[in-house]
Amino acid sequence: MELQIENEIRRDYRTGKFAIMAPNRGKRPEDFSVSKEVVTSDVSKCPFEYGKEYMSKEIMHVGDPWKIRVIENKFPELMSTIPLMFSKGNFKKISGYGYNEVVVDSPDHNTPFELLDDSQLKLWLDTIIEREISLYDRNYIKYVLIFKNSGESAGESLSHPHTQIMAWPVIIGTIKRELRLARKYKQEKGKCLYEDVLDEERVRLLYEDNYFIAIAPFASRFAGESMILPKRHVNFFADLNENEKFDLVKTLKLILATNRKIFGNYSYNFAFKELKNYPEFHAHIDIYPRLTIEAGVELGNDVFVNQLTPEDYSKKFRSVLSLT
Repeated sequence: MELQIENEIRRDYRTGKFAIMAPNRGKRPEDFSVSKEVVTSDVSKCPFEYGKEYMSKEIMHVGDPWKIRVIENKFPELMSTIPLMFSKGNFKKISGYGYNEVVVDSPDHNTPFELLDDSQLKLWLDTIIEREISLYDRNYIKYVLIFKNSGESAGESLSHPHTQIMAWPVIIGTIKRELRLARKYKQEKGKCLYEDVLDEERVRLLYEDNYFIAIAPFASRFAGESMILPKRHVNFFADLNENEKFDLVKTLKLILATNRKIFGNYSYNFAFKELKNYPEFHAHIDIYPRLTIEAGVELGNDVFVNQLTPEDYSKKFRSVLSLT
C-alpha cells in the first residue's frame, strides 16, 4: 500500500529551517509543468558571442577558438576595489569587498546548459574549480559560491548559458548554518551528517551511480528540489578525481534534463555547497526548480510551503527516468 502523507512541518537537517508539506492541495508533478519559462535575447546583441569579446573584461579562456570564457561581472555585487571594513553595534555591516565572475559555459547561444555534451561540461567544471582555487588564494577570501540562474523566474537576464562565481570575505547565510550543523553533528556523533542520513533518504532516491547519489531532500522547500552528493567524503570539489568529475557533470545533466521532461521549460537555480577549509563538511549541489511564487508565509516567516512532496517528486522522477 502506497504511503499517504498528510500535511506536516518538516525540519531540514541541513539548515535547521522548516518547510510545510501540503499535498492535500491535490497537486501532482504534472500540475507544475510550465509551457514557457525561457529567457530570450537578441543573439546579435549578446555580449557572450564570438566577436563580442571586446564587450567584457576577460579573466581567462579555454581553447582557441575559446570553448569557455571567464569574465568579470559587469554589474558586481562585491568588488575587490572596496577596502574590507567591519562595523559593529545595532547597525552591523561589512563593506562590499569580494569578487564576481561570470563563466560563459559554451559559445553556443541556443543550447541549454543541460543539453551541452559531456566533454563541454567537464571542461566547464575544470574551469570553475580552477577559478575557485585562484579566488581562495586572494586576500581575505573565506568562501567561494558557484551558482546558476536559468530562466526568467530564476533571475536569469541573458539566455546564453552562463554560471556565476562570488568570492566572499565572510561565511554567512545558508552555508554558515549548514557548516554549524555539520560540525555539531560530527562532534556529537563522530560521523558525517550527510553520510549518516543517506540510508533514510533512499526512500526519496532520484538516481545513483558509482560515485554520486541524488535525492529529493526530506524537508525540500521547493517543488522538485534535489541534492547531489558524492559518495566519498569530500568538502571541496577540487578534491574529486577525474572519474568523479565526469560522473558529477553527467549526474547534474541527468537531473536537470529529466526535470525538463517532468516540468517543461522550467526555470531553475543550482548552487554548489562546498567549503575548502572545513573537512567536516560534505560537499553537495542543491538544485531548486522555480515553479511557484514565494508568498506571505515564505517572506513573513521564512517557512516555505511545498505542494509537491519529495516522495511524490522522486517517484515521478524515477518513473520518467525509467522510460528514457
